[in-house]
Amino acid sequence: MLKPANLRKIASNIESESIKHYLNDLGVLSIRERELQGIERLVRHFIDEQVPLNFFYIGYSMPKISKEFDLLAFDQRHRVVNIELKSQADYDEEKVRKQLINNKYYLSQVAKEIKLFTYNSDSDIIYTLTEQDELEATDISSTHLFLASEFYRILATFDSIDMGNLDSLFKVNLYLVSPFRETHAFLEGDYLLSQQQQVLQNNILTISESGFYAVNVPSGNGKALMLYDTVKKLSKNNTVLIVHVGKLNAAQSSLRRNYDWKIIPIRHFMKKIKSKKLQNFDYIFIDEAQNLSIKNINSLVNYFEMQPTRLFLIGATSSNTKKNIDNDYSFLTIG
Repeated sequence: MLKPANLRKIASNIESESIKHYLNDLGVLSIRERELQGIERLVRHFIDEQVPLNFFYIGYSMPKISKEFDLLAFDQRHRVVNIELKSQADYDEEKVRKQLINNKYYLSQVAKEIKLFTYNSDSDIIYTLTEQDELEATDISSTHLFLASEFYRILATFDSIDMGNLDSLFKVNLYLVSPFRETHAFLEGDYLLSQQQQVLQNNILTISESGFYAVNVPSGNGKALMLYDTVKKLSKNNTVLIVHVGKLNAAQSSLRRNYDWKIIPIRHFMKKIKSKKLQNFDYIFIDEAQNLSIKNINSLVNYFEMQPTRLFLIGATSSNTKKNIDNDYSFLTIG
């Protein structure tokens, strides 16, 4: 379990071997040298010893979502301060902005008030977001500028506390939206993909060649949200079909009937292939593909071998799936 740290203690012992033991005792098992240096330089600005800089969680990673925060501090009023650490003077400011917006989404589920900052230790600049989610930069290179900053004002009056195990606060079910159970939230875009989901989606979106692709992602890993978000993105400029191996559930039928999503069960799909009445699609996603029969896999390979379609098998790739797809086809894996 990750325990909160005293940033002053870290800064004053940064050159000492004891700092490794201190961080290990807190459960901080991986922290880059430049992040430690960033903490040390940040603390150096706080010349007033009355600002304790205690109870900061370092490198907290949310379970199952792979979302990490450099520094987090909480108080009894359910407020949170988040500080991200950068160490390149020319670090892309748009990346800073997007990270803070992303952090705001996750923290808004567990705190009543959120203060978001990024500290670039090379340029000595503090970034924060405006109410319109625009990036605002503050030079803190001099004592006068630092003491006049909103960043200092907030930290000087923030009475942080030990929150115990943060995993009990950041419950996974607060963030995992299902396109089937929370269809309205999905259609409204009221969700974010995890880093793992984003990596897999980017791999799919960057494929430009037609062909037959297998994507190995077991159920329970946010597969449905990743798949349906990918289809939503692609449908803006492409024709896209989802084929479900099994019967359609109520949400799938609703998406098809009320929102014009192209979703059909596997038996209808195979009938259209057999009768050669399937319309052309730029993308076809076959969900729960691990349940395909060998006969169906062979039919798919034969039918789409010469088609200008990118066809993806989505599911826990089975040995049957692997051995029935020629080595020339691409495989994408997750995890």
